[in-house]
Amino acid sequence: MENLKIYLTLALASFRARMEYKTSFMFYVFAILAYYLAQIGLLYVILHRFHSIQGWTMGEIAFLYGLLTFAHGFTTLFFSSLINFDQIIIKGEFDRTLIRPLSPLAQVIFSRFEASTVAHFILGTAALAIGSKLADIDWTAAKILFFPLVVAGGVLIAGSIRLMVTSVAFWTLKNESLVHTVVFSSKEFIVYPITIYNFGVQFFLTFVFPLAFINFYPAEFFLDRSGDNLFHSALQMGTPIVGIIMFAIAITAWKAGIDHYQSAGN
Repeated sequence: MENLKIYLTLALASFRARMEYKTSFMFYVFAILAYYLAQIGLLYVILHRFHSIQGWTMGEIAFLYGLLTFAHGFTTLFFSSLINFDQIIIKGEFDRTLIRPLSPLAQVIFSRFEASTVAHFILGTAALAIGSKLADIDWTAAKILFFPLVVAGGVLIAGSIRLMVTSVAFWTLKNESLVHTVVFSSKEFIVYPITIYNFGVQFFLTFVFPLAFINFYPAEFFLDRSGDNLFHSALQMGTPIVGIIMFAIAITAWKAGIDHYQSAGN
């Protein structure tokens, strides 16, 4: 309990520091909103022209996009400190976390909470609401109960990917290019239903780099789409399990990285 208070204090200090420059914060939120609105605009143009994407209507695509954005918001909130972790190592700042009687990973995570994730939540909630209405989703008790598990599982999957990429920095020191390729660029693959890709890509996004479990498979469940993919329909329920497995692998990679770590500070 005492450790938790310390972590929350770190998070609060980070939040206050971020909000100290309110104008900069507002411009950053605006930039995020502009980026996602441009993405939504492109989706709208495509759907307005072709009416559907691989059989997915505008409402279904909006819901798919909402799941991605909503999960990404929580991922950014909790795991934003991992993005520039290579700089923490290069500057020798990581050494301080190793001499404190606290979890090094928890210290890094709670050292920065990204308040600008409010933009992700606004757009994610709007997309989910609009998609749910347009797609006429029947919100049964099972779907309502499953929804928070899907969000949690999606956050664990996306967070695990960030953590595994972060762990690479223990060996390479610099991992900036890997962060941009694996963390940011890769999520563009799941803006659309993965059925638009060939078998190889679908297999990769399901069993090797399971991004499809963040939004595609759970969206199939909520939208009552069955037999829409090349694999078993049971995958629609797999997001929480995949999230736990991915996080266990990521923690193992992190611990291996710490065992290999040698201070690079001055």
